[in-house]
Amino acid sequence: MSRKRTLSNEVTAEHEQHSIDPEQQRDTVIKEKTRAAITAQEPPPPPPPVTNNQSSARPIPSPASQQPRPPKSRARNSKRMCRMFFPSSGRMGFDKVKNSDELPPIETLREMIMYETRLRLSESIQELMDLYHTDEDSVTLIHDLIQQHVVEHFGYQHVNALRTALYRFPNDPVVKEVFYVKHNKVTQGLVNCGESVQDVDLFTMEGHPTTLFSHMSADQPLIVLAGSTS
Repeated sequence: MSRKRTLSNEVTAEHEQHSIDPEQQRDTVIKEKTRAAITAQEPPPPPPPVTNNQSSARPIPSPASQQPRPPKSRARNSKRMCRMFFPSSGRMGFDKVKNSDELPPIETLREMIMYETRLRLSESIQELMDLYHTDEDSVTLIHDLIQQHVVEHFGYQHVNALRTALYRFPNDPVVKEVFYVKHNKVTQGLVNCGESVQDVDLFTMEGHPTTLFSHMSADQPLIVLAGSTS
């Protein structure tokens, strides 16, 4: 009886191991590595007392120190995504993240942004980004985990407490200088409804040259979505 029970337990354990979703396994590993990378950094200094004098806040690190590592070259068949539209950059497509039940004061938001910037550009997080640079889902998860850690460190619960900074304080110098805002050039563009389309040179996902007009047909509508893939 004991032998049968042992075999049954072994079969059950093996079945459970194989039934785990590979994406869940990946996410679990990334969460553990991200927590370790964050723990490897020193905690931020305590936030300054809230005052009406905005100039009392410490300045964000100089732009020269905010340059992330150049992205590694991607495999031709890797998935492309326009990160300038991502909520982790304070964006919802062309719009900004606007809704949050938690509204930190600007002094606290500045400290949160500076802490997040330091974590994102730290050696341990950059090494993690290098490891997963071809997997957009993993990179997105790392950004989400960093921002969740930041808001919880400052006593809040939802990432939108941080992500709404761009909408709430678009002209604040600290908000404007953070690298994922300063270098985000996303815009609705200058093309208006009813204007004539001009032909432009394009490249396929495999790198072959083509043109816009070569993809147009008289009896079919054409939808053009453009964005950075860097």
